[in-house]
Amino acid sequence: MSMKQLNRWLSNSQKGSGKTIAYLLIAQSCLSLLLSGCNPTTTNAANNIKPVSDQSQTTALQKPTVVKISYIKGSLSAIVKDRGTLERELAPKNIKIEWVGTFPSFAPVLETINARSSDLGAGGDIAGLSALSGGINACIIAYRPANKNSEGIVVHADSPIRTFDDLVGKKVIVNRGGISEHLLLKLLEKKKISKEQVKRVYMKPDEALAAWASRHVDAWAVWDPWVATAELKYKARQIPLPDTVPHYSLYMVHKDALKEKSAAIREVIAVLSREAEWLNQNPQEAQKLYQKVTELPSDVVNQTFKRRPVDGVLPLDEKVINDLQDAANWIQEQGIVEKKVNVRSSLCPQS
Repeated sequence: MSMKQLNRWLSNSQKGSGKTIAYLLIAQSCLSLLLSGCNPTTTNAANNIKPVSDQSQTTALQKPTVVKISYIKGSLSAIVKDRGTLERELAPKNIKIEWVGTFPSFAPVLETINARSSDLGAGGDIAGLSALSGGINACIIAYRPANKNSEGIVVHADSPIRTFDDLVGKKVIVNRGGISEHLLLKLLEKKKISKEQVKRVYMKPDEALAAWASRHVDAWAVWDPWVATAELKYKARQIPLPDTVPHYSLYMVHKDALKEKSAAIREVIAVLSREAEWLNQNPQEAQKLYQKVTELPSDVVNQTFKRRPVDGVLPLDEKVINDLQDAANWIQEQGIVEKKVNVRSSLCPQS
């Protein structure tokens, strides 16, 4: 019914009852509102329904920020993955974690970062510096403390090698461009032994154990838990070293990933730092978790934890930067890498 028809009908109905007229007036009013496109402002139940805010709608519809983490077997990241802490703490902040791994050492982790298969990972400083020399598009965002006791050079119990000098003319397994090659070369330099006098055999740790156990090589420069495994499973002994060569672990992030999701990545680092502190305060629980994620025998885990350092995920200070720069200079001078690395310029920006 049009407004004109309604008015005519209302005029003809003036003689009707008051009730009828009241209903017609209400109908006329409602039709006027509908035709004008206005909404009634009178108080009713609908007025008590509050609209969803734009911010709530945006949060509900926004895709989560995905952070991909590569990790080494038995590492802090592996333990945190098992505990589910990152997922639990960061899901309310709309951050999703994807795990890439596991890997036996830092070199393959760095390959995933360089290929953008992952955003960040952690591992030995020499491998990280070597990758930076090779042009990886990554930066150093944090470090873990050095451990002077978990690295060594092992030989068989009946080996004629008794001292470090006895390695001359022998074959020693090292990981190429990693901490064990750095350990061996640094000690050879200290003893004034030419690096050409000791044959380096390049193998990854998970491949090296079988080669060393089968006596295809004379010695193996490596770190825990591989040292502990060799000691307990194959009755290996460590030869006395002329000095210690401490190594840090580095957390490295792809630069593009940091630009795209800086806040999320820094949230990840903050959680990892808190997890490291929790493990320090709960050593028995830490040992149980380590055994679970490594699936190593309990005696190997016990041996490893006797030499395990205090954990931490920390911002780089001047001492660490200088130590890393010394290492970077040395591996370039020794020909392990071709291009010299400027560590300070390789640090991730603060914001």
